Amino acid sequence: MNHKSYNSGEVIFREGSFGETMYEITSGSVAIIARYGTPDEQRLATLGVGEIFGEMGLVEYYERSATAVALEDGTSVDEIGSDEFIAYLQHQPDRVLSIMGQLSARVKATKARYDEACRTVYDAIEVEKAGAKRERDLRTRLSDMIRAFTHSA
Repeated sequence: MNHKSYNSGEVIFREGSFGETMYEITSGSVAIIARYGTPDEQRLATLGVGEIFGEMGLVEYYERSATAVALEDGTSVDEIGSDEFIAYLQHQPDRVLSIMGQLSARVKATKARYDEACRTVYDAIEVEKAGAKRERDLRTRLSDMIRAFTHSA
């Protein structure tokens, strides 16, 4: 296991890079940022001591989905490769349960954000439909009024 330290603003890994490790924060904090350094930059998470990140690189050799940036001077992380992770599985089941708990919490939070986004889109569509119906109703009433007015004149 490699222990690494970073100063505030230092990049731990970049979105789009490949990695076969995950990280556990031992001091300081880390931001997980999508589209880092662009006008569309979005902070996805702020993580602290005891939290893990980069686990997708450990589980499957795939591009990193975001950039990890140290938020404080002296931010330290343990870099965990597949050998260390296998040792966790074999000898530290409580640590594995902690990691699984963090992953489960992230999935739940992502699902909650997804559900809220779906509700928002649905509500926007319903408002637009209702607005279009109200507009049609208003046009019909106005048209009826104009016909009534022109026929009575």
